[in-house]
Amino acid sequence: MDELRTHERTQDAVLRALKAAADGIRLRILRVLAEGPFHVAELTEILGAGQSSVSRHLRILADAELVQVRRVGTWSWYSLREGTDEGAPAARVLSILSALPGLNGDADAVDRVLAKRRHATSEFFRRTAPVWDTVRERHLGPAEHLEPLLDAIGRGRVVADLGTGTGVLLARLASTFDQVIGIDASPEMLEEARRRLEDTGAEPAELRLGRLEHLPLADGEADVMVANLVLHHVADPAGVLREIRRGLASRGRLVIADLEEYADDSLRAALGAQWPGFRPADVTTWLRAAGFTPRRSERITRSNGAEPGPAIHLWEAIAR
Repeated sequence: MDELRTHERTQDAVLRALKAAADGIRLRILRVLAEGPFHVAELTEILGAGQSSVSRHLRILADAELVQVRRVGTWSWYSLREGTDEGAPAARVLSILSALPGLNGDADAVDRVLAKRRHATSEFFRRTAPVWDTVRERHLGPAEHLEPLLDAIGRGRVVADLGTGTGVLLARLASTFDQVIGIDASPEMLEEARRRLEDTGAEPAELRLGRLEHLPLADGEADVMVANLVLHHVADPAGVLREIRRGLASRGRLVIADLEEYADDSLRAALGAQWPGFRPADVTTWLRAAGFTPRRSERITRSNGAEPGPAIHLWEAIAR
């Protein structure tokens, strides 16, 4: 009897979802949000529709529990609603309707919006590269998290430091791995990293120019990858994790340190961040979806709780 009731609830949820999705614009919204979260302004640009119209369709989809809105400070964005015991209705609707022609017709517009996000980040780091270490310490305090991060990274053969920036972590990794690769999308940041390596006399490291969305790595090239305070700068964090999985060897390790969610809009602007930190559970969900087995998720304890900035969280995962 319980199994029958569960089946009926699932069926009812899918039928309600299909009814709410029975509109061309709303179907397109669902398909776009399947690529990740977007602001209303971005959705209006992608869909070529007015903001009031898009907002109305979003309300209908939210009432049907197909989409959800997150608000942090004055910042808000929409995404597909997370799954429940009855399943994830949005995913079911997209699965049922995936054969419809033209449902992915907004792919180019989505790419353009993501490209705008990436361009904003590139411009920010082009301007701030020479003073980035000072900016980050002013707003986040001393980089005390590096010690527990290095402990989690350990030793290995080939390590890739993703979004290496000015090379603070890179210089520390050079003595514990056979091959060290620093990757960054900013030529200005890579130049700062090169100077740091020369000035500190650290072991040589290979610096590669490239975006995290398209890593300049062969499939399975690295045994370990590190993303130190970088995910909040990328346009599509969940997509980047999938690309990281491609570049990691089977059973390779990914170690992430990043900011927990915060509501300070001025801090996000000062850091040039695309995202106001993350909820730890969200990153864990993305890791699983990208082909990882999460092994650790914990807040890094600071010695002085009065230091500026939000909490820093550590994740460790194994490539399946």
